[in-house]
Amino acid sequence: MSETAKTADLAPHRLNHYAIATQDMAETHRFWTEVMGCEFRGALRADGHPMSTGELAPGYLHAFYSFKDGSCIAFFELATGIERRDDGVPSWAKHLALSVDSREQLAAWRDRLTAAGVEVVGEIDHDGLFYSLYLFDPNGQRIELTYQTREFNHNDKEAGRKVLEGWAADKTAGVLV
Repeated sequence: MSETAKTADLAPHRLNHYAIATQDMAETHRFWTEVMGCEFRGALRADGHPMSTGELAPGYLHAFYSFKDGSCIAFFELATGIERRDDGVPSWAKHLALSVDSREQLAAWRDRLTAAGVEVVGEIDHDGLFYSLYLFDPNGQRIELTYQTREFNHNDKEAGRKVLEGWAADKTAGVLV
């Protein structure tokens, strides 16, 4: 088998975990188990270890919460605390989108979240392909609960390529608003 053939099939097969910093693991644990219904899968604690930057990481707690497909969201609480910094990206642009099975489930989620005191925005219709609710977890992580009405298909791919090309052309021409 050629090297090209070996690497052509390389792509991650699913999300293992997405890690977010927290300043209050107890509140994070409560939210993700009681409010979001995720299963607590485990936690690791370390007094620090070398990072890819060559620096020594501070002590930390790393906890994992799973979704129905087995993929996880994970949280780090650092022994030294966290200095929050604004990176300039709007909160609506950075979000974790989680799938639900139906619009009826979206309505049930809205009820559940509202009853838990969580502020919810939506249901938002994204061109009939996605219907979504938006909320923040206790760490300021924007979450989208979304029902996708159908799988992406070849037409979506072709239309999407044209959208990407149009965006690039408009960006080059300086006409993006």
